[in-house]
Amino acid sequence: MASVLPPSTVTVTLDNCTIVGKAQRPSEFYPKALDIFYGIHYAKAARFKAPVSVPLRSLSGEVDATKPSPPCPVPMSPQETSEDSLRVNITRPSGRTEDEKMPVVVYLHGGGFNFGNPLDSDVAAFVARSEKDILGVSVGYRLGALGFGPGEEGDDADSNLGLRDQRLAVEWLRESIGVFGGDIEDITLMGVSAGAHSIGHHMLNPNPLACSKAILESGSPTARSVLSISHPRTKSQFASFRRHLPGQRETRTVDDILHSSLKIWAENMDSLAWPFQPVVDGGPAIPDLPLKLWKQPRPLPLPAILTGFCSDEGADFMPAKLPAFRDFFAALIPALDLDALEAVYPDPGPGASHAQKHRRLHEAYGHYAYICPVLHTAHMASRAGARVYLYEYAGFNADEEGEGKTSGHCAQSPMVRPEEEELRGHPGLEAISAEMHKRWAAFVAAPRGELERDVWPVFETPFAGDGGGGELLVFGEGNDEMCGGREEGVAVRRRGVTEREREVCRFWWDRMELSQGMGVKGVVREAW
Repeated sequence: MASVLPPSTVTVTLDNCTIVGKAQRPSEFYPKALDIFYGIHYAKAARFKAPVSVPLRSLSGEVDATKPSPPCPVPMSPQETSEDSLRVNITRPSGRTEDEKMPVVVYLHGGGFNFGNPLDSDVAAFVARSEKDILGVSVGYRLGALGFGPGEEGDDADSNLGLRDQRLAVEWLRESIGVFGGDIEDITLMGVSAGAHSIGHHMLNPNPLACSKAILESGSPTARSVLSISHPRTKSQFASFRRHLPGQRETRTVDDILHSSLKIWAENMDSLAWPFQPVVDGGPAIPDLPLKLWKQPRPLPLPAILTGFCSDEGADFMPAKLPAFRDFFAALIPALDLDALEAVYPDPGPGASHAQKHRRLHEAYGHYAYICPVLHTAHMASRAGARVYLYEYAGFNADEEGEGKTSGHCAQSPMVRPEEEELRGHPGLEAISAEMHKRWAAFVAAPRGELERDVWPVFETPFAGDGGGGELLVFGEGNDEMCGGREEGVAVRRRGVTEREREVCRFWWDRMELSQGMGVKGVVREAW
């Protein structure tokens, strides 16, 4: 007997399968009616093994895609999780036919490669508020020890399994998204933090993913560190993880793995030398140092890139007990010349307040880990002939110490993919969100990501001898509503790259090799 579907559902029919999704009516915050299909398998994977594609047309019967599926297991998750998490969530405007193809945006979530889930950002709001119809996809991929760890004893596991999951998901979408009305020739990758780092690695891969545009928010392929699988830090963290694993591999549960990985995370949390990160392993995901991959003669990876940073990227990462400036960087980047570092970030003196010491440390870390790598991506892509759009998000939030206002890491996310609870009752934030979202959505909708100059000037790198002025957009400057204030700030304005940004980029770009591969200078002749 055929099933009777409630009126709040929508279906997509294939040869032998009916996929049942959720029909969401329009509302004040979601102005378009939406069809949402949750948790569709793109792959299966045994623990610590490479993913195997699940072709959409291999499904049969009725597939219930009306409710979110459990995400990848992570330590201390407040929700149900599952190792069977290689799934995509698809959101499209209602009323479209399969023949009316829409640009596709594929969202890769952040979380330091150890945390997060594909529904942590409101892709549905991004789709519903877009002036032109677009189709949104969020991707689940393996995290932490399950996706970026060493496997178990005797395994030949690829330590970059999470990147391989992402890659397979995009390949699956090119084969399958047309059934939902997506244009396989117009795919934009959009990632936040770790998701942006991931897109950078896919972009530089000698076999780049087939997509037409990329959005990298607070991330870059050269961000933080991308060490070799044989680097002493990587080997030590992997060995420590294995030592903590209890019993025999045949009887270990996922909770055993998470418990062990949490111990390793805790050991390295304050130093910011995080475990379970993408590594240079010579494999299909990261075959060489990102700096070397930038230098390889190859076709331009993408015609258009949108990227940027927050003003105070490092503020939220500082440990509760603030370490000494030199000690912190000596542990994080052992080969770094600390005297040269202090020349760029001078000691505020013996009478400095805690807030001054905190700012000095988080400013240096933010430049090293995020801002200068983002500017490096913009510079290299611009030099290679890509159309680059650069932004800074400057809206204030309270810092971790409660001693000031900062524009911390990924603070732009609820503005771009609007989150109602963050914006409601804050007119300044609503204005900022409107300016950011419309530009992001227009970039996705434009076939080659081309925006009018009065909407967003193309970034022309000022770091080359014949470079331009390095124009970018600043969003939210002066707004403090997120931390209880009433200043609406400036929704958007233009500026050029500052002399201070040039100075810190020159410093960190010349030392990028110290955080890649084996951390040895001289492997790449020049970083830029």
